[in-house]
Amino acid sequence: MADEQTTVIVAYEVNAEDVDRFLDAWHQAQDYLQKQNGFIRSRLYQAESANPRFRFINIGRWEDADSFRNATQDPEFQKASGRLAPYPVYASVYQVHETISADSGGQGG
Repeated sequence: MADEQTTVIVAYEVNAEDVDRFLDAWHQAQDYLQKQNGFIRSRLYQAESANPRFRFINIGRWEDADSFRNATQDPEFQKASGRLAPYPVYASVYQVHETISADSGGQGG
């Protein structure tokens, strides 16, 4: 599956009173990332429940894992994302393991 794109899932712990500050910081980091080689898109999801552990989940798409790693290990990204430091983050790079859809008849693949 070498031609598969890479998915990056990042979960953030953010208190309700910090939402606006978090969003400002997240946008600053995204402004940097979207200009990097291999970046495809990023979607930020916000929990609807009142007191979630992870108030925000970012799902990013990259051409490959190395592009993501290069972008996030760059000192310029460290500067751009510095305001996210107060928010505990849980991140990993993923490849598709299996796909199930309404028209797949329950078959993975």
